[in-house]
Amino acid sequence: MFNLIVAGDIYNFIKEDSGRENFSVSRLLESTPEDIRNNLLPLTDESLEYLSSLPVLFMTEPEREWGEDFDTSEYSEIRIGSISDLKITKLGRDTVIAFNFKIERNLGKCKLNDESHYSDALSLGGFGLHRTHWSIKRLDIDTVLDLLGIEGQLPPVQPKKTNLPNKTEDIVISDVNTYLDKVLKHNFDENEEVFYRGHSDHRYELEPSLYRKSPEGVFRYRQHESEMITELLTVQPSEFTTDRYMLDKLVRMQHYGLPTRLLDVTTNPLIALYFACSSKKIEKGSEVDGNVIIITTKKNQIKFFDSDTVSCIANLSRLPEHLKKELDFNLNKHEFNKTDPCAQLLHLIKDEKSYFKHVIEPSDLRSLLVVKGRMTNPRINSQSGAFLIFGEDAVLPETGFSEIKIKKLRIQNKSGLMKELARFGINESTVYPGIEKAAGEIAKKYDISKI
Repeated sequence: MFNLIVAGDIYNFIKEDSGRENFSVSRLLESTPEDIRNNLLPLTDESLEYLSSLPVLFMTEPEREWGEDFDTSEYSEIRIGSISDLKITKLGRDTVIAFNFKIERNLGKCKLNDESHYSDALSLGGFGLHRTHWSIKRLDIDTVLDLLGIEGQLPPVQPKKTNLPNKTEDIVISDVNTYLDKVLKHNFDENEEVFYRGHSDHRYELEPSLYRKSPEGVFRYRQHESEMITELLTVQPSEFTTDRYMLDKLVRMQHYGLPTRLLDVTTNPLIALYFACSSKKIEKGSEVDGNVIIITTKKNQIKFFDSDTVSCIANLSRLPEHLKKELDFNLNKHEFNKTDPCAQLLHLIKDEKSYFKHVIEPSDLRSLLVVKGRMTNPRINSQSGAFLIFGEDAVLPETGFSEIKIKKLRIQNKSGLMKELARFGINESTVYPGIEKAAGEIAKKYDISKI
């Protein structure tokens, strides 16, 4: 295994033979197999020690060049080395991983094979190598160099013998009394508020459907966000005529199953427990445990549906991927607002808010916020619902370094818990309002085969 760090040529590890560099935690462990990622999160000293034990393949995002016969090839600066003294720290408002690096072999500017030769083997997905990110790959560096079309290189740096960190065990819940005891004993300050999220599978992370990945860590939808939204607005325009804000459109899209950057949460812990138990999955003859995530956030991170900050993040979803990629959050506010991608985003925002000032705060676009939506949707009302909205490259709570803190409870005995929840009036008809669900719940109540 090795670290694959793909970045622009502005980074020191591309220009120097040794030194210190920073890398955004928001791009750490992208395109990394699920089992490896789960063992390394949240980021601890043990996680960082493991990362430093692996050799590193540094490379720039490929650039296309024209040949003499008007054919094109992609080239990348490639280096092999090691990293040490990894620390998580703040750089401005960004959370970064700082590290020392040492280049062992500088392979220089290398011509790459066609992407079809290596994309699947490296599990790169739609972004390919054209996205700054830090991943861990199961292959050895020699194999990867061969896939890239770079031959005749010396053997890579040998990794130190270090095992993956063991995953910390979550608190196990199998009855409602124990669950409520843990919920009520959860400590939070008067300037904080608590929300809950239930998952039927304990391996699911606290991330929106847009960020879902394959088992090998490949984004399934993220690179096509704007296309999916535009297509749905095109084929079903009448569904969205009453939606004033882009947030309203995203809520409706999510309701109908389109992957978005929203994630439903609730203020009612029993509703979250219901969602953790309502879907049952069997693997290797055993029921897969669910989980409930207790989410604690500062009250100043909670916004309402008409917030300007929420409008900025929601309208990012309409911005084409190539423009999102050009957003440079290292610029100051004045320089950022003079860029073409920012101008495009401002145009989208002013479509819904004509009074919006011609100024966007760059750090707002990377925020992770709780949004309290309007209770016009019966399902939101019945589920005591709110949403997390994820800005571009927001630091995910799973890392342990997000502004939103999480605690996980592992849920077992789902059938027994569902029976207990029914005694509290938490069932399908109350969670999903509507005559169909109510009728189904009544039918189950009087089904003689269950007596």
